[in-house]
Amino acid sequence: MSYQSAYRSAYRPYRRRRRRRRNSHYGVLIALILVVVIAVPVAFHIVKGISGAIFGGDQNQLVYQVDNTRAWQDGKAVDLGAAAPYRNTSGVVYVSMSSLCDNLGMELTWDEASKTASTQFKQDKISIQAGSTTLRFNEENKTMAAAPEVKDGVVFAPVRDICEAFSWQVGELGADQGDLVVVSQSKKELDEKRLGKIAEKALKVLGPSEQQVTAGSIIMRTDSDKLVADGENRQMTEEEGKRGTAAIEVDGTRYVPLKAAITALGGSASFDGKSEWTVEYNGIQSTVQSNGKAKVDGDRIRGDGIEVYQDEESGKFYVSAELFAALTGKNYTDLGEGAYAFTNMPLDGFDSQKAYLSSMESGLTQAIGADIPEADVYVALTFDDGPTGSKDGYPDGMTATLLDGLKERGAHATFFMCGYRLKDFHSHCARYLAEGHELGNHTMNHPMQMLPAMSEEEIREEVESNSQLIEQYCGERPTVMRPVGGAYDDKVKAVMKELGLPIINWDVDTLDWKTKTDPVSVKNNIINQVEDGSVVLMHDLYSGTIEGVLAAIDELQSRTDKTYAFVTVSELAAVKGISLEPGQVYTKIG
Repeated sequence: MSYQSAYRSAYRPYRRRRRRRRNSHYGVLIALILVVVIAVPVAFHIVKGISGAIFGGDQNQLVYQVDNTRAWQDGKAVDLGAAAPYRNTSGVVYVSMSSLCDNLGMELTWDEASKTASTQFKQDKISIQAGSTTLRFNEENKTMAAAPEVKDGVVFAPVRDICEAFSWQVGELGADQGDLVVVSQSKKELDEKRLGKIAEKALKVLGPSEQQVTAGSIIMRTDSDKLVADGENRQMTEEEGKRGTAAIEVDGTRYVPLKAAITALGGSASFDGKSEWTVEYNGIQSTVQSNGKAKVDGDRIRGDGIEVYQDEESGKFYVSAELFAALTGKNYTDLGEGAYAFTNMPLDGFDSQKAYLSSMESGLTQAIGADIPEADVYVALTFDDGPTGSKDGYPDGMTATLLDGLKERGAHATFFMCGYRLKDFHSHCARYLAEGHELGNHTMNHPMQMLPAMSEEEIREEVESNSQLIEQYCGERPTVMRPVGGAYDDKVKAVMKELGLPIINWDVDTLDWKTKTDPVSVKNNIINQVEDGSVVLMHDLYSGTIEGVLAAIDELQSRTDKTYAFVTVSELAAVKGISLEPGQVYTKIG
């Protein structure tokens, strides 16, 4: 064996031992690396948790949005059920005490006998009582900005007062910034910059405030010739003073009348007489071809739902709701039951905002039908205090006889009914809506002390109970109301606004309540006083009224110098392009 071979043989075991030792070093090093990789994040989270408890992290924050049934905490939505926060008339924000306690790690107790809610945070205890502005904090009494309230079994309290009692931080952002209330248990200052960052995260989950979603929003409904823009009802008409043009649905696609809608929004839409419409709205310039091709600011619009429709009979041009959204630079949202909205921001997943917009479409009344003729003079016939049943000469009922006469003459009317009479005389009720008439509310009991002499609660009961009764017998709730004697004040107007009812008085009084059986007097008072837009006061209680009004219609319809149409109050308003607003008073319309 050579020297080199002998050396290698002798050295080989040693080399193996060194390799094994080196390998063991590698194992220790890898283990150390794994420990660091695992331990550092864990330590970081522990430190973060401790610092969050001391200085306040996101887990110590709860963000409410006024009128939203969801809140935000730790990057996620929190369901509040039906207990959405709200502002009182003084601007104080109320939140449900149960939501505050449940989400911030406290227990709430409620004593029904004393109407008192109590909770504790660490060593501090508070108790509040419904209807009292006194907050008991440990052994000390504090005064709150407003008293707690109980609504549908839920205790609501002024959130700022509760937070400040526990030395929590609370910040508010106005409606134009999201209408948020940020509650923070942390000791880290809730300054403007931090508040803004929290709000930015919360709004991605909660969506825009009601003010934000209303600003720039457009709401429409199939078969209505009105739209709501920025919270205001507007008539869709191609020419001022002309009948409105309604949104329609054809083969499952919703269409918007292009010129009428854009004009109502303050823009312009003009046709070149051949094949192209030019549209200008809010700085956006667009073109729409009769074949459906469209460009917005020079860019071609493509996608599902981009369609147009031409009504061959009327010649009116419509664009699909999706195309209208593109022309106005907005987002299209289906609100259900034929209503839809165009908003500045998408509303997918924001159910509270959709519900709020849906609540605004009550003024989108159905367009007047084709059975309303073009006329020089439109007159609204109205009848109070009925309905009336059979009397001498009227075996089928006086109101039913009046309905027969109106139907023969193609005339429509508004019936302001009293509930106490409706209970007794309702066999004809299916005819009102079927024959084109309008349902009106004239209170349940016709209180002779007049509505202004009553409390808000009494007014509300008189009107709302009657609306429910009218819906029961006639199939729909009334759309307008008339106070007894036409008497109203700010209190009456406020309640009617709450109930969604315009107040309709009159400019022509037939005085049938005086003459009763004199048809000539009723006829003459109508034909001598009515003008375009008149609202005529009558009562379907007297024989003189029934005969007199039908004679007046015959006289006016026979004239050759002017044409007359007899319509409901809402039809008259629609013809004149006027939106009847709840709580507002109308006499002559147009």
